[in-house]
Amino acid sequence: MDIAEVARHTGVPASTLRYYETKGLISSVNRQGIRRRFAPCVLDQLALIALGQAGGLSPDEIGSMLSSNGRPAIDRQLLAAKAC
Repeated sequence: MDIAEVARHTGVPASTLRYYETKGLISSVNRQGIRRRFAPCVLDQLALIALGQAGGLSPDEIGSMLSSNGRPAIDRQLLAAKAC
C-alpha cells in the first residue's frame, strides 16, 4: 500500500504517517518513486497507536510496545499505571 492508500484507509494524514515513521512507530517497506510503500500490517500498527494515544500514552511509550517483528509487546504495568 502506498502512503495515500494508508491515509485513506485509516484517516491518518500522510504527514502524521511520516512523523510516525521518523519516530520509529511504523516503517515503510520500500519506495515507489517518491511514495513510501507500507506492508498491510501497518494498519494493525496504526490501530494500536490510536489505542495508545486514546489511553494517554506518549509516542515513546507506544513505540516501546511495538516490536520490530510486528508483534506488540504490551507493558501491562505501564497500562495499569496510566489507568489510575
